[in-house]
Formats: sequence, structure tokens, C-alpha cells
Amino acid sequence: MKAAAILLFAASALQASATVAPPVEFEQRIGTQLPMNAVFRDESGRPVTLGSLFEGKPQVITFNYLRCPELCSLVASGATEALRQLRATAGRDFGVITISIDPTDTPTMAAAWARDTVSRYGRRGAPRSWHVLVGRQPDIEAVAGAAGFHYRYDERSKQYAHPTGLIIVTPSGVVSRYFLGIDFEPKALSTAIDRAAHGKTGESVFDLVFVCFSGGTPAGKYGRLIWTVLSASVTVTILGVFGGIGWMLWGERRKWA
Repeated sequence: MKAAAILLFAASALQASATVAPPVEFEQRIGTQLPMNAVFRDESGRPVTLGSLFEGKPQVITFNYLRCPELCSLVASGATEALRQLRATAGRDFGVITISIDPTDTPTMAAAWARDTVSRYGRRGAPRSWHVLVGRQPDIEAVAGAAGFHYRYDERSKQYAHPTGLIIVTPSGVVSRYFLGIDFEPKALSTAIDRAAHGKTGESVFDLVFVCFSGGTPAGKYGRLIWTVLSASVTVTILGVFGGIGWMLWGERRKWA
């Protein structure tokens, strides 16, 4: 019975090790031109092209979905809190654009999201250049793909698995800098916005990011390394369990021989 219980545990561990993390990552594509003619609807419901919102200013762009039960609100809060600490002001020095990756999100939902984030930002002039966009799948995928934002929809959970972070984009729509995770350093953010305002790009950053998903895991190059190490550890554990089972059975056979 003991050997059978251990065998059942080993089978469960083997099944768990076969579960693969959602293939999502924030690929850093610095210098890539975003498709400025992609069409969305803003928080007021009017159709706009991505490029029409830039107004000659650098942009802070995030990708979320408005019904996200996981980290999207933390990304928004982290970005808003960091931007509040800058001397530069949204509307005067830069703009903020949130693009929903869920084509079923509506302008009404976008308006509620915009009101919440702008009120937390708390500076005058921000609403004019702080936009939340919803759109069709082809336009969403065009912008997200150009930005290196790779996400997947999970039918079972009815959720999107996606990385967390934001990008800084030049006034002409070129990706200048990535900030990954949910907490953003204000000084580095200020420097990146200033460089982008002058059409300059930055360097790639360490790409261990959170995945926004139930049971989310690290992604990116180092995330894959972590999963490789974890998988190897599980494999070693399973081999050890089966080896132990074999040793026990061999011992029992010798005992009764």
C-alpha cells in the first residue's frame, strides 16, 4: 500500500510537470515603429488613429484589459504613482495611452478606467492627453505585436495571459524604452521620457517579468531558464521517487525470498 501511494504521488507530480506556462513575454523591440494608422475607439467612443493622439509628444503606453482580475490594476497604479512623482506633467510634456487587448471591452468601460486613473494622477490638463483605447482584434494585434507584447487568451479560464510593464515611445511612434513589472522607478522613467521627447532610444532592460494570469509565472529569457530549472528539479524528484519505489520493492522481494 505504501508503495502504491508513492506511485500515485509520482504520477501526480509527473502530470503537474507537464503543465506548461502560458507562452507570453514582453519582447524588447527598441527602435521599432508602431503602426500609427491603427484605428481604435477612445474613452468617449470616437474613432481615432493611434498617431492622432501623440500631438508631438512622447507617450507612455500600457497594454491591459479592462476586466482583468489579476495584475492590470497594479500596473496602472504603479505607473500612475511613478508619473505623479515626476516634474514633467501629462498633457504638457507627455501623453499616456492604455490599449485594451480584449476586443470585447467597450468605450464605457474605457471611460470608467480613464476617470479612475486620471483622478489618482490628480494633475490639471491630464484628461486631454490620457487615453484608454478599445478596438478590433487586428488593430490590437498590430500594435501589440510591433511593441513585442505577446499575450494569449485562455479559453478555460476566460482570461488573458500577458506580461506586465509599459513602454516609452517617441513622438514619431518609435519604441524607445521598456519598463517591466508593476513597480517603476520615477527617476529612470523621467529620464526615459526626456530621451524619447528628443527622439532617442534607450537600452534593453533585465527581462524577468510577471505574467498576468491565474497561476502566472515569470516569463522572458530568464523566465524560460527558471522553468527549465524547475522542470529539471521535478524530473530529478520523480526519478528519485521511482528509484525509491524500486529499492523498496527489491527489499521486500529479498525479505520474502
